[in-house]
Amino acid sequence: MMNDTYERHCRLLLRAYPPRYRLAREAELLGTLLDAAPPGATRPSTGEAWDIVRGGLLTRLRDRPPLHHWLAYRLFAKRVPDRYRMWVRDDALGRFHFLRRNFCGQLEGIVLFVLMMAVSGLGSTVLTDPELLLPPRTWQWVLLAVLVLGTFNPMYSRRYRTRTLHKHWFAADGTDLLPPPPLPGVPSGS
Repeated sequence: MMNDTYERHCRLLLRAYPPRYRLAREAELLGTLLDAAPPGATRPSTGEAWDIVRGGLLTRLRDRPPLHHWLAYRLFAKRVPDRYRMWVRDDALGRFHFLRRNFCGQLEGIVLFVLMMAVSGLGSTVLTDPELLLPPRTWQWVLLAVLVLGTFNPMYSRRYRTRTLHKHWFAADGTDLLPPPPLPGVPSGS
């Protein structure tokens, strides 16, 4: 019974690692953790748990594209270099992809709106005096537009996810569309 509880806690901690890493190495990591478990333990110690989570987070950060590629991908839907394809696959198939995409889209719109108002020549900006920008009744229409866009975005989310995956050479289910590399010593086309 000790191993079941200990194993359940270890599996939960291993979720800090990226899904593709867990798929390839979870059995090995879990076996090592279970072999090193002290007798009678029901969960890893705080230090061991921190080491597992820290290792998972560092693995996730190592696979993440540099900031300029990440911003281009997130804000402008640009393609990232091939080295980071698997990160894009994990991102697109991830549980909160819809929320990340919508948050960045909304943030981009707000920044653009504030920049337009700052450059428009008004003596003050929206942030300092909103009544100079829009009459009070117009804010109701802005709020309605944001609510309508937020309502229709979930309908667009699956298509956006599929397009993102195709752009990085993955099928809609995340399987690789690139042909496998040729075997050494075997001529191509045979």
